[in-house]
Parts: sequence; structure tokens; C-alpha cells
Amino acid sequence: MKFTEKITEVFPTLSAAQKNVAHYMLENTEEIVVYTAQKIAEASNVSEATVHRLSKVLGYESFSDMKQDIHHFVKNDYRAVNNFITTTAMQQDSWVEKHFLQEADNIIQTSQGIKSDTINLAAQYFIDSNQIWVAGWRMGLSVTSYMQFVLKYMLGKSQFIPQGEAAEYVTYLKKGDVLFVTSLPRYCRKTLTIAKLAKEKEVRIIAITDNQIAPICAYADVVFLVKCKSKSFLDSYTAAVSVCNAIVNEIAYIGKDEVMGNIKDMEVNFTAFHD
Repeated sequence: MKFTEKITEVFPTLSAAQKNVAHYMLENTEEIVVYTAQKIAEASNVSEATVHRLSKVLGYESFSDMKQDIHHFVKNDYRAVNNFITTTAMQQDSWVEKHFLQEADNIIQTSQGIKSDTINLAAQYFIDSNQIWVAGWRMGLSVTSYMQFVLKYMLGKSQFIPQGEAAEYVTYLKKGDVLFVTSLPRYCRKTLTIAKLAKEKEVRIIAITDNQIAPICAYADVVFLVKCKSKSFLDSYTAAVSVCNAIVNEIAYIGKDEVMGNIKDMEVNFTAFHD
């Protein structure tokens, strides 16, 4: 039985304090994988002992056992199903407002964990690269397809790696190149393989992922952690796109002359094609 199912089964019998913890864990599944019992207690406004008692009530030998089970839950991406059940069963009249507030909160929380120096470093890597390769599919396409287009528009040197042709494209990665990847649940194995091979070739890797225990962190030179919480059953990538926009703005600032030259040439070509 998944830990979310265990919570649902015993929820009516929990004390008020235990319900606070249970509700917090369901709302913050990814974060609590790396939280201590004390931090969960503080975030839930209960005592640390309450967190430990809840783990026992849920049938775990200890808090550590519960965390291990939650880690397995996150790793296998069961939460999409859980979120679908929760959001469709509990939709309220104010859901639209809550949706946009959650999107805004994702951006705010993401911004609090990112330093301007890191944005600057990523932008400089892109500018200095010989070639930029972009990988990340499925829902991550909302981030990678946008970033690939903008980097091509600004710098003239980005190439999207098709999912079905990864082996062929990775062959041409070289030292001096940059690989930009999104690695978000379910953490596509193909993306990780590309990153591993790129690392072996001394390619610089810039990654967007959702937490510090994500597998891509072992390979990336620059990591941006983004919040993906949603009031829907699907994750939100609004914060991820916002991070991309910040990098794009920094590229425009520190690579102003190069970018301006490329854009001017492109505008001339646009005119030629549309006359």
C-alpha cells in the first residue's frame, strides 16, 4: 500500500495535530524526502514527537522507514495519480484563484533558492559555448523547446536532440559545448544517459530539476531547482520557464553586442521572406 493510501485510510482517526502533519506531507511530498522530523514538525506547526507518532500510526517501524517509503513513492512518480484523485474530488469554487496563487508561489519560492551569480554563470556558459545542445521531452518540452528556439534566435548555435535520435546526436557532443536539460519527474533515463555521456566528453551541463536528490544533479555543472507544485493533477513548469527567462535576460545583458548583431541580421531576413 502506498503511503498516500495509508494516510487516506487512517485520516479520520488521526488527532488534529497528526492531521496537520498528514496534510502537509501530501502537499509537499517532494520536499519532505530531504526534511528531518523536526523540520516537518515546524512546517506543520506541531511537535516533533507528533511526526514520529504519525509514522507509527501509518504502520512504519520508524520515521526513517516512512521517509524511505516516501522516497520510493516520489521516485516512481505515483503522485500524478494521487493528485488527480485529490484535485477532482476536492475542487472548490475558488480553485481558479488558488491555481494562479500556486503558480505565483512556485516562482517566488524558486527565486528564493537561486542566486544571481548562478544565472550569470549559466548565461556565460551559453555565450562561450561552441555549440548548445538541448534535451528534455514529454512535458519538459514546454521548457526545452522554448529555450532551444530563444538560444538559436539570440546566439545562432542551439540544436534540439530528438528523443528517438539521441544516440546519433550525442556522438557529436564535444568539449567546449554546453548541454541544457530538463530532468523532472519521472526523470527520463534517456536524458540521464545523455548527461552521463556528455560529462565524459567534458561538456558543460546546465540542468533544471525539482530537488537536490534528483539523479541529474550528479552530472550537472549548474543546477536550477524549481518548484513544480500544482492545484491540478499535472505538475506546473511555470517556474522553470521563469528561470529560463532570467537566463535569457542575462545573456542579452552580458552578450549585448553579439545578440544585437544576430537579431539585426535576422530581422533583415524576416523582411526578405515576408516581402
